[in-house]
Amino acid sequence: MASDNPSMKAQSWCHDIARWAEHLPLMAACFDAQSSLLYCNTAYAHWLGRSPDALHGQSLEQLVPAAEMPSIAPHVEAVLRGQISQYERQSALTGLQGGAWLQVRLVPFPPDEHGAVDGYFCFMQDTTRLHASDSSLDLLRTSPGLTIWDLDLLSGQLHAEQNWLDEAHRYQPKTFTIPEWMGHVVPADLPALEQAIARISAPGGFAQTVETRFIRVDGQMVTTMNHGMVRERNADGVATRIFGLTWDITELRQTQKRLHRSESRFRMLAELSNEWFWESDAEGVLSYISRSSRRSEASPLARLNLIGANLAALYPGQEFSPEWAQLRFLMEEREEIRDLIVPFRLETDAALLWWRIDAAPIIDSLGLFQGYRGVVRDVTQAHQAEEKLELAAYRDALTGLANRTLFEKHVEDAIAVTPPGQSFAVLFIGLDRFKLINDALGHAVGDQTLIETAKRLVQLARPNNTAARFGGDEFLILARDAHDAAQAMQLAKWVQDTLSEPIEQGGRTLQFSVSIGVAVFPQHGTTTAELLGRADAALHESKTLGRNRVESFSLALQLRSERRSQLEEELRAAIAHHRFEVHFQPIWSRKQSVLLHDESASVEVLRGAYQITSFEALARWTRGNGERVQPDEFISILTDSGMLDSFGPVMMEIALEGFARLRKEQGFEGTMAYNVSPRQLHVNACVPCLSGAAEGLGIPADRLVLELTENVEIEHNPDLLAVLDAFRGLGVQLALDDFGAGYSNLGYLTRLPVNQIKLDRAIAAGVSTDRFKAAIARATLTMAKTLSLEVVAEGVETLADLLWLERAGCPLIQGWVFSRALNVQQALNLLRELREPKSL
Repeated sequence: MASDNPSMKAQSWCHDIARWAEHLPLMAACFDAQSSLLYCNTAYAHWLGRSPDALHGQSLEQLVPAAEMPSIAPHVEAVLRGQISQYERQSALTGLQGGAWLQVRLVPFPPDEHGAVDGYFCFMQDTTRLHASDSSLDLLRTSPGLTIWDLDLLSGQLHAEQNWLDEAHRYQPKTFTIPEWMGHVVPADLPALEQAIARISAPGGFAQTVETRFIRVDGQMVTTMNHGMVRERNADGVATRIFGLTWDITELRQTQKRLHRSESRFRMLAELSNEWFWESDAEGVLSYISRSSRRSEASPLARLNLIGANLAALYPGQEFSPEWAQLRFLMEEREEIRDLIVPFRLETDAALLWWRIDAAPIIDSLGLFQGYRGVVRDVTQAHQAEEKLELAAYRDALTGLANRTLFEKHVEDAIAVTPPGQSFAVLFIGLDRFKLINDALGHAVGDQTLIETAKRLVQLARPNNTAARFGGDEFLILARDAHDAAQAMQLAKWVQDTLSEPIEQGGRTLQFSVSIGVAVFPQHGTTTAELLGRADAALHESKTLGRNRVESFSLALQLRSERRSQLEEELRAAIAHHRFEVHFQPIWSRKQSVLLHDESASVEVLRGAYQITSFEALARWTRGNGERVQPDEFISILTDSGMLDSFGPVMMEIALEGFARLRKEQGFEGTMAYNVSPRQLHVNACVPCLSGAAEGLGIPADRLVLELTENVEIEHNPDLLAVLDAFRGLGVQLALDDFGAGYSNLGYLTRLPVNQIKLDRAIAAGVSTDRFKAAIARATLTMAKTLSLEVVAEGVETLADLLWLERAGCPLIQGWVFSRALNVQQALNLLRELREPKSL
């Protein structure tokens, strides 16, 4: 009578499905008529974050958030009425922003003779990643390898929701006749299939599971696991309708065969190899060592009975060994062990040996850790030789830390072995203003400071991490145990605090701040170059923001980096195809016959008192998408990327062509100023290139003014001075740009053959209201007059500043007070307007 009990029937259903549900590519569960959980597979339990045993007996209301129950309840009601219900829902259980999307299929247990349903199956699949592209996919119904079918024994037809016998129409429903369906069965499997159908159909039969091979229409053989359950019976108790599921286990069986063959080969090779193959259980206890190692008289293992010993506790001095500490750490974290060299002694006074250990965790079909399997080789001689080579090739000579080459190799290894979903971090460390220590106290003290910093990094780094010196005052840490950005930032703060502690050197107490940039794999990069580059970018950001900071690579940083990379690529093309434009900003000179003005003068009156004697040529660049990029941005990229040398001649040619038009079309007789950096003048072909281009366009050399930006690089550079003298010999005029800001070495004026100095906009702007700027401007004008140099005031934007400079005797004005920079056509129009003034 137990079979008539609804609860017992439901338990029987669950017992049947439990035998194979663990292998389903879905989350599977059984519920009784009161929606209490009778069974779930591991995948379902993991999704809920619990163990299957802990979930048993809980109600649906306990398993699902209350807010989601109203959308689920109608489907539960439908399935308990005997209807298959399929729907999609969003769940917040995973903690993902926006929740996870699930495709759910509820299938009722076959009803009893009264039509009552004792419970139902629940099949779910996480479709979060696919939801955005196609949320209507019926992934349960079309889940690869799994189909639901219904066999009507009265009509002799089997209806399947997938046609697993025809790969070309795999995801389309198909109705077979029984002879047609049985005709695809491998003859050797027919008796077992027929017996299973007979047993389930007989009175009292309830469910059967049978493994069957079928021949598809394309001739390929598939192996299936079929589970059938009685859905309807006639008055005599004979089954008339069978409900079931079929799972394609072809790949599973093939994998099992390959594993069996692989295991056989492994055992044979293990016994023939000179290496020692071993296995341990989940507690680290050695359970197998290849017989060849025990048989070999030369093997130290021959004198030890290590079966039953804990691998991580073999070495008697392990508490002092970082290598064995790393082995323990990796085994505790259940990570792969790759090329780990560890020391080993049989007795305290015995010679030190070195073993290379490679191993991988053993994970069973349910995803549970079962132990380790690995190989050990005696590499004592090789290790001793490699130690000498490594000191030269992979170690920093000053600190003994890993150098950049070795660090990059460790990062590459970490990328290769880090499982999906896990992370590690790269910390780029810079000692703020370390140069001051070298300059003030000498390099010996600086070196000792670096050595002490390296010692602290070694103490900070866990055995599984790597500390390295990148070069100069920059260090690196590979933090394999930083599994997310938060842990990486926490470690970085700890490193910053420790390295910032005072250092005693040579009787002095040295203290400096530390800046750190952080990049996390794979969020911030998936290659070694990306991770180092982005950690370096974050370090640069921390220094830009004032130093003594920890900054993580961010989306904003990434966008700036990507923009810079894109602009660099586009600039190369722009140089190759001369896709730049020249704008001319007028330089105005006061007419000698005009008297000084007062505050009541208007811009029109003042402008009428001046004439254009020169234009400064300014580079402008517009991207292909129409964006006008500011000069400060693209000139910086050109400088950093080394493209300035190739950009200079191109832009000079464009500027000269524009200037030639001003001369030809409007008869302009003034000069053109063009800004160059000392770096551009290092090119030996610069002088003949410029003179040749100007001559070809009919521009006299004395109509050109080269503006040099102040730079320490100019000083004591005989080659550069020779280039400038060559320009002066051609008649080209020279101007010193940005005078009064930055370095402002007055010695330039005695060594450089300049004709003109340009008062920097930082001084000229606001000179009428700032007494400090006014003092600098007066001193500059007085000095220039004494040295017979012209002065151009840049950045003059207000009438007040213009009038102040006019009274102070500044002869040349450049700035927005009279005109912005103009394209060639606008400059032509301005010259025409000045030559043909409007009549009153």
